[in-house]
Amino acid sequence: MEIFFQILKWLWILIVVFTMPIFIWLLISQIAGFLPKKPLKIIDNKIHRFGVVICARNEETVIAQLLESLKNQDYDQEKYKCIVVADNCTDNTAAVAKEHGAIVFERFDKRKQAKGFALNFCMKKINLEYHNEFDAICVFDADNLVSANFLTEMNKALCTSGDIAIGYRSSKNIHDSWVSEVNSIYWLILARTYHLSRQNMGLSSIASGTGFGFKLSVLGDKGWKTRTITEDVEFSIQKITEGAKVVFAKNAVFFDEQPVTFISSFQQRIRWMTGGFQCLNLYLPTVCKSIKAGNFKILDLLWYLLLVPVAGLSIPLTFGTVVWVILKPETYFVSLPIFLGFMGISWLYSVVISFATLKLEKREIRPMLRGIMLFPIFVYSLMLAALIAMVHPTKVWKPIPHNNVNTIDEMKAE
Repeated sequence: MEIFFQILKWLWILIVVFTMPIFIWLLISQIAGFLPKKPLKIIDNKIHRFGVVICARNEETVIAQLLESLKNQDYDQEKYKCIVVADNCTDNTAAVAKEHGAIVFERFDKRKQAKGFALNFCMKKINLEYHNEFDAICVFDADNLVSANFLTEMNKALCTSGDIAIGYRSSKNIHDSWVSEVNSIYWLILARTYHLSRQNMGLSSIASGTGFGFKLSVLGDKGWKTRTITEDVEFSIQKITEGAKVVFAKNAVFFDEQPVTFISSFQQRIRWMTGGFQCLNLYLPTVCKSIKAGNFKILDLLWYLLLVPVAGLSIPLTFGTVVWVILKPETYFVSLPIFLGFMGISWLYSVVISFATLKLEKREIRPMLRGIMLFPIFVYSLMLAALIAMVHPTKVWKPIPHNNVNTIDEMKAE
């Protein structure tokens, strides 16, 4: 039994030694997000010609609303075109997109079903059929809605030192359930404590799924080449290690639909975590090589890659503490207060950062009290999703059905 306790103790120490630097950097970088915003410096006055790419699978219910919001941009109408990739659709997505003025590329490939494959297909088609017509791309999901100034603000961001820019994500369906509320809070926290904090620290951010744009030149001769089920993160890592910079276009506001049930939200996060591990396996050597060559700003990218296993290891760290307390009654007066204190502090910290973010983002607090108090559940279940992805990664990308038919005018009124 004593050997078991020694093994448990040293495993606990190793996990703590591995995770603590990551958590310390997480805290430091989050603080930077609560400092006054450093504006991006405009270094060019170019008016980019955007190809607005929308990847859609069976999205006939919501895609019209997105295309209508894109029609109403305050950007020069001659400077952008909407392109819908109807990816393995079995409904009327392609027909609806054509009715609303979009160029439609239909793709059918049951073996390769993920957004990364759809983007690869789309970029090849653009290069062949619209060669030299665009110099920048914006990427959206079909359930999004886009504010009228989105392309104007994205153009500004791409006229700075940024080669890639991520917009400001808000939610279409905040109050559909407590799950949609905590997911909405998560994206606001990410905007404040990841994207904005990197801008304030002069570091590169990470494109997150949708609502991002990039200069077409960053693709080079290779085109879009991603292999993981988190193509956005992989694309960002590829380009950052090649010298590109991802900036935060805070005024480029768009809206997307949040999961309403805990199961759908949890499955989505397992996919995120699985993709994180895929990126870690594929790009850790490349990132380390860049750091060794003297690019110390990429240390933040190393932190990003390691955060997923750290989140997963937090579960056995907590479980190990519980086992220690149960099997070592004489340590109650030390181990139990430490464990309870950690759980209490982490819960309080999650609540406080939720409240502070909503306050700084000028959101009403009272309607979000339920989401604020339950946000720690999102954090703990994210750790569990990371652990599941470590031991049983998801094999396929599964789309989440979208049913919210709000328009951009309804979002503005709300």
